[in-house]
Amino acid sequence: MKYSVQLKVYEGPLDLLYDLITKHKIDIKDISIIEITKQYLAYLDMLEEFDLEIASEFITMASKLLQIKSRYLLYKQRDDENEEDPRLELMEKLVEYKKFKNATEDLKNNVTYIEDVFYRKKEEVVIDEKLDLETISIEAIVKILPHIMKVDKEELEEIKDDKLNKIVKTRIISVEEKMHYVRDIIKEKEDIKFTNLISNYEKDEIIATFLSVLELIKTNEVIVVQDLFFDDILIKRNMES
Repeated sequence: MKYSVQLKVYEGPLDLLYDLITKHKIDIKDISIIEITKQYLAYLDMLEEFDLEIASEFITMASKLLQIKSRYLLYKQRDDENEEDPRLELMEKLVEYKKFKNATEDLKNNVTYIEDVFYRKKEEVVIDEKLDLETISIEAIVKILPHIMKVDKEELEEIKDDKLNKIVKTRIISVEEKMHYVRDIIKEKEDIKFTNLISNYEKDEIIATFLSVLELIKTNEVIVVQDLFFDDILIKRNMES
């Protein structure tokens, strides 16, 4: 089948690979490295203008694909069960990218644009009587809580303590707060791997931390280093700032 693509701006080489696989409805875990390499190189040939800095990332990926393709051809010929499939590293990166891609789409779909929304003026509520909290017991709260939450008492009892604590403690993660956190880390250690920075974080904290690093790069407070294309990102304090 002849390959054709409408040229678009891709966020990076993984974005291009993910798009090629998605368009052809290929399972990431069943990727044809030979076909994908051919399509990837075809896309690069079709580009008329190419920013050198961006191009280097795409060309690096093309080289990586050619290397994987060569290793894969040898792997198929040998048919050695003990030898690792050379496609695995790429598959893992694409699966990880797919998670971030889906998370990004979720964020876009849930953004509320308040500029075009008008609200009725909040009505002032006047309470004539003071509520005497001393007369309210824990037992009374336990009895009324199922009615407030509109769940059965049995369902309420099934909620584990850690889950309830998580609900109670849920808050908006501030990018500014994460910027202070990263600053404190690199003042103490001078550098840290991004994966170590976000270990044991929930999705919203990972996104906030990533955005905070981008802001710190913009303000020249940190620099980031990546030795190889698939290596972890090292965040370092900018000694010149």
